Amino acid sequence: MARFRLLFVASAIALGVSSVAACGTDALGTDACRKIEQARCRKGPACPALALQGATGVEECAQFARDRCLHGLAVSDPGLAAVDLCVSAIDKASSCDVVLSPENLPACAFLQPAPPIPEDAGGDAPETAADEAAPETEPGPAEGG
Repeated sequence: MARFRLLFVASAIALGVSSVAACGTDALGTDACRKIEQARCRKGPACPALALQGATGVEECAQFARDRCLHGLAVSDPGLAAVDLCVSAIDKASSCDVVLSPENLPACAFLQPAPPIPEDAGGDAPETAADEAAPETEPGPAEGG
């Protein structure tokens, strides 16, 4: 009976430790994401494409944005100053296009992910022109040959 209890306790501890470790997140920019999404939600009622109905719609949008931002930004966190400029630009915008795609604003351009680097970039090219022009010679006795 004592073995069963010991096995049960050990299993419970292992399960608890593994579940806590599995719940971690490396999300970056969650606050930045929320600020930007909340600014978009505030502008929502003026944009028919978002179909937000008054204050209730804005509140529901903000709650949804809070959860959606748990994974953070798709790009690295640009810092508080850049986020504030982006939020201000969204707040001042008069176009629904800005609300739908804030990454098109110059102040929010950091929201656009960097283009991927091609795999063959910088591949087999010689390091310098001198390396390419230098003749290959056999090492002499003084050079360890």
